[in-house]
Amino acid sequence: MINYITTSLAIMAVIGAQAQDFNVKKGIITINKKEIAKIDRKGVVYKFTSLDDKTTFWAEVKSSANNNFWLQLKGENGNVQDMEMKNVPFTLSKEKQAIMAVYFSADGLITEEGINSERATELFQSSNKELSDKWNKIDGDRKVEKAEETALLKKANINVTDDASIMQGADKIGFINTKTTKQAYSSHEATIADIKGNVIAKVSYDETKTMNAKRGVTLTTYDDKQFDLTDLNYFMDATDPIKANPVFIAKLYANGYKFGDMTQQIKDYRDAKTTEKQEEYNKHVVEARGKSRNIYDQEGYVIDKKGTKHTGLVTIEFESVPRDGDYRISGSVGIADVSSYGNSVAIKTDKKRLNFKAKEGVEFGVGNERYIGTPTSDDGGLGNSNGELDVFGGSSKFLIVDYDNGGNMVLHHLKTPDSFYLLLKGQKKAIYLGNKSTFGTRKEDTTKKLFDKYVNCSALQFSNYDTNTFEGLKKLVDDYVQSCN
Repeated sequence: MINYITTSLAIMAVIGAQAQDFNVKKGIITINKKEIAKIDRKGVVYKFTSLDDKTTFWAEVKSSANNNFWLQLKGENGNVQDMEMKNVPFTLSKEKQAIMAVYFSADGLITEEGINSERATELFQSSNKELSDKWNKIDGDRKVEKAEETALLKKANINVTDDASIMQGADKIGFINTKTTKQAYSSHEATIADIKGNVIAKVSYDETKTMNAKRGVTLTTYDDKQFDLTDLNYFMDATDPIKANPVFIAKLYANGYKFGDMTQQIKDYRDAKTTEKQEEYNKHVVEARGKSRNIYDQEGYVIDKKGTKHTGLVTIEFESVPRDGDYRISGSVGIADVSSYGNSVAIKTDKKRLNFKAKEGVEFGVGNERYIGTPTSDDGGLGNSNGELDVFGGSSKFLIVDYDNGGNMVLHHLKTPDSFYLLLKGQKKAIYLGNKSTFGTRKEDTTKKLFDKYVNCSALQFSNYDTNTFEGLKKLVDDYVQSCN
């Protein structure tokens, strides 16, 4: 890995040297032997001045305690600008480093033609010290935090051995398993466990600070907490398990993970999490049911095929919703099959729960609505087949009664309130005589043939009725009762 980094730095240096030749002689900066500006050093700060003495600014390459570098520029008006270092070629000269940092990072502040006075005026109209503030805060916070973590481990007499055992005095209280993958560089996956082997936390990291800072290394615990690992992201130039393991343990211990046998603590967390998820699921079920077209435990009645009337709490599902029961088991409890809806009704009476199918010809009612269970005909175009394979229609359904004249009815399905069925007394099926077909629009001649066959009354002519509307079918029913019975 060291050879890899060294080679990379050497390549960068060669590329930089070939592109521009930076030199300083008697306080004059030259690029490719052309004089472009004056430079004067005071400590670690470099003063840049245009050759005509009209434009001046100061530059400093700053670094944090963890060796992160950035460029800080100051204008004549005192405004400061922090800038990221951009592909600055390697050099041992601090003076050349400052010159190249400005050249490559300050977006045209100095060029091979000299100092750009317009760019300087624009740049120093305001101040921006975000990088300085960021790294100063990280340095300060981490020093305090690390001191606290180190003090806690020392007080508890906890340390991590080179073989990744977590020790408290002479007692082993946990261990760390690390899986290492070696390519151009090494990457590591660490699993941290208590003495019983319960997984406390996991973390993935690389061997270099640059790679770790890019990915943002975090320690993830069994209870879904995440801790940023500042040491690996910013402070450790070279990271291996022996260096990294104590950082993990210090972070975990300082945040309440005491190792030893944590079985009960982990169980308590998982039980609480299960309860929380179950409560969330139950709430979701209630909300989903409230928004659905289904009926749950509403006062009503069912009249079975023998004519017996049962009263109680009625439940029927016309569409799929989340089920009651354990959230981890999909569809654990329900009155209807998951692939078929709207053809089975249940009622809870004082004595027991009863279930009835639409194909049994039962009737039920809830509130002001009355439902009839009946097979249907020629309604494949409505798409209300209850989830069954019923491309051309004909399955049994519960339909809402919109009009009833002596057992001759106009009905509709809850899913298709604007499409109506006709059910004449003595017929085994309710028929759909509208213009929707399975594959588009039904031809009028086809509907007429269905009408004539189903109504079977010479006194009624198809052309006199709009069979797409409730009003048209109601008129048909009334005329049928008057002229065909």
